[in-house]
Amino acid sequence: MPVIKVSSLTDADAAAIRLWPPYPDSLQDLDYALRANGWLDQFPDSQQTRRFSAWDGAQLVGFSILTNITSTDAEFYIALHPQQIGHGIGRVVMLRTLDIGFTELNLKHIYLKVRDWHQRAIALYESIGFKKTGTSIVEIQGKPVNFVNMCIKRPDLTNR
Repeated sequence: MPVIKVSSLTDADAAAIRLWPPYPDSLQDLDYALRANGWLDQFPDSQQTRRFSAWDGAQLVGFSILTNITSTDAEFYIALHPQQIGHGIGRVVMLRTLDIGFTELNLKHIYLKVRDWHQRAIALYESIGFKKTGTSIVEIQGKPVNFVNMCIKRPDLTNR
């Protein structure tokens, strides 16, 4: 498992993320999340949003977000540097972010939406303990997108 440090995301981190190369064609629909008006602009730091950068040594390899934070729940987002996909970094970043949510923020549930075609991500989320809770359609960049909704409760978290 890679040694990844997760810390509060800075303005410099956000600027660097916006300069990352595009995702490969198979994931091109996700590229908007890295760009201007993407997730970093949609979810600025606030009382309801915590943003994290993920580092492998001196290399920024990903970021995660907990947003819509209440006393019991939050929504989770994650993005990796396009060249870091498939190396186990997503699992590490997710586990570290979930740990912050469950221990520091004392959340009971963390939920997410994942595109219904993204079976690799769905399998990762299920292996960590997320359960499917339904489906939704959300407009992204003017187009309807089908999502699988998932949720994890603190006792269901596995560190595999």
